[in-house]
Amino acid sequence: MALSAGLLLAIAILDFVPESLEHNSFSPIFILIGIIGMYLFQHFVAGHFHFGEEAHVPKHRKSTVVGTIAGMLIHTFFDGFSIAASFTVDFRVGITVFISIFLHKIPDGITISSIIYVFTRNRNKALHAALLLGVSTVAGAIIATLLSNYFVPSEQIVAVAIAFSAGIFIYVALTDLLPAVNATGDRLASSFFFVGVSLYFLLSWVIQSLTPALH
Repeated sequence: MALSAGLLLAIAILDFVPESLEHNSFSPIFILIGIIGMYLFQHFVAGHFHFGEEAHVPKHRKSTVVGTIAGMLIHTFFDGFSIAASFTVDFRVGITVFISIFLHKIPDGITISSIIYVFTRNRNKALHAALLLGVSTVAGAIIATLLSNYFVPSEQIVAVAIAFSAGIFIYVALTDLLPAVNATGDRLASSFFFVGVSLYFLLSWVIQSLTPALH
């Protein structure tokens, strides 16, 4: 949970927030809406979700699982749109964007699979959650291709979606994951928060090092 919290915060603050602000100056409003939405979801909706043999999972943990998956799927879906759009500009640009987004899926996959495993103790569900991100990206690319002659989401719409996801991630990290880690009083476990943040910077450096070489 500490590792996932570090990754979620780093992804939200260093990736999602700047990306959304670049295209929509009203993005902070939608970050707040994402946080408020998760709060309402946790207190009024999450209790109605069931996870099979994990039906005893506390309400706040259900909201963590569902909220994180929702935020990741929104982000990866529009990643697929970006891949399809880049190929319409230039094939080499498309390849570059594809590789860059593919590498970004590493921290996303680690985060979502870690959270699912911690709360369900089911490795298959953790793996399926990570695979679902890939499916969402492919679905976004396919739908973008099919709709390219009729409708393509504007950068402002994509920015709103990313800002909303950022709000979800910030809420999950600060109200669900970190408080649970702090409650254990385990300093070693708590230190993995810094490992998560460091892992984000390491993967970002790898991505930045590889991407220029692809042009």
